[in-house]
Amino acid sequence: MGSVLVRLAVGMLLATVIGVVSGPGVPVRAQTAITATATLGVFADFARQVGGDRVEVIQLVGDGVDPHDYQMTPNDLIAVNRSQLLIYNGYNLEPFLGQLVTGGGRPGLTLVQLTEGLTPIVDGRTPNPHFWLNPQYAARYVQNLRDAYVAADPAGADTYRANAERYLGELATLDAELESTLSVVPSQNRKLIAAHDAFPYFARRYGFELIGAVLSSEAQEPSPSELIALIRQVRQAGVRAVFTEPQFNPRLAQQLARETGIQIVPTYSDAFPPDGSIRTYTEMMRVNARNVADALR
Repeated sequence: MGSVLVRLAVGMLLATVIGVVSGPGVPVRAQTAITATATLGVFADFARQVGGDRVEVIQLVGDGVDPHDYQMTPNDLIAVNRSQLLIYNGYNLEPFLGQLVTGGGRPGLTLVQLTEGLTPIVDGRTPNPHFWLNPQYAARYVQNLRDAYVAADPAGADTYRANAERYLGELATLDAELESTLSVVPSQNRKLIAAHDAFPYFARRYGFELIGAVLSSEAQEPSPSELIALIRQVRQAGVRAVFTEPQFNPRLAQQLARETGIQIVPTYSDAFPPDGSIRTYTEMMRVNARNVADALR
């Protein structure tokens, strides 16, 4: 009887351990060559597009969650510890990574900074991290991922190169499509007020003027005097819409809209919507372009 109880207790302990390892945020897939943890949903999509069936991809920050305020969980640490690659943006988009990045990572973990080789737009002394909202820069992310996968798993090099080539073609097509979609916006209406300072690369690529943002690039709320100044800017510039994002409280955008009479329009940058209506980067960018065009045409 005692031995039966011992075997039962061991079985329950193993089940608990397996449950921890395969719990939320740590999916289990068989027959993959490497495991990669990506910080945001957009980067996880890039990682899957290039990795295909050879790479198990784990996403740290959930959809609809602001990465600027995110705190890592025990499951996140489990995910990173069982990964060969940690895929992140850099330029302080993911301050929650802390020592995982600044300390060089643990032995056996390769850090893949997707923005490697890109020159940021700098506002004051702060580099803007949101390169991927220009598909031409997203292509560099894909190339950096391809090279990291090839280095980590040389046996899959042909697969990674073929997947990257296919996806780079999709991004080139997407870029041309977005340009066409946005071409309906007349020059006098090409003015953007964003939820936060995420759209300078998008604006530069497609010929828009950024009048301002409700929140700072670090997603900090404005002071009352800063909000009053933004309201004044919107009125003077003739801005027609404020573009919101799902990871932020809409209260300030709603106040801005009430004070100025402009409309509120959803867009996406750091996070896919939590309802699962957008699951890929290309879907996200098409929705952004359609929403901007419809609001400003």
